[in-house]
Amino acid sequence: MTAVRSDIFLDILARLTAIGDTAETELMPSSDPVEFPARHIFDNGQSIVELEAGITRYQIDFTVEGYLEQPGGQAAYLALNNFYAATVAALVTDPPLGGLVETLDEGDMRITVAPLADKPRLGFAIDFSLTYATRRDDPAQPA
Repeated sequence: MTAVRSDIFLDILARLTAIGDTAETELMPSSDPVEFPARHIFDNGQSIVELEAGITRYQIDFTVEGYLEQPGGQAAYLALNNFYAATVAALVTDPPLGGLVETLDEGDMRITVAPLADKPRLGFAIDFSLTYATRRDDPAQPA
């Protein structure tokens, strides 16, 4: 059995991979994308939101970065917006992550022109926040 945190991130990875519009989808990559289009998922840590009898409720913040390899301009900008929309649609579901978490909310998004390896690339980074609960005495176990 994997820890609840691991299950959450494996589900996020599976949902983004299932979109089928990327050549590369990675969880916690150690470098810039190698193949394009790409999505990268970054775990930004967690905080304790609430302690109850026998339960700890956490908030996890994570970021999804998306990259397209094409010059700027209207067509690239429209493609980037579609890429962003597909990301949100895959993650912001009801129930959140199929009931694995209590809440999952979209946060801020940043758009950049990202010249990586001297090739024209557009990118976005979108923040998400989710809450989940575990047993207080064992954070690997769901509440």
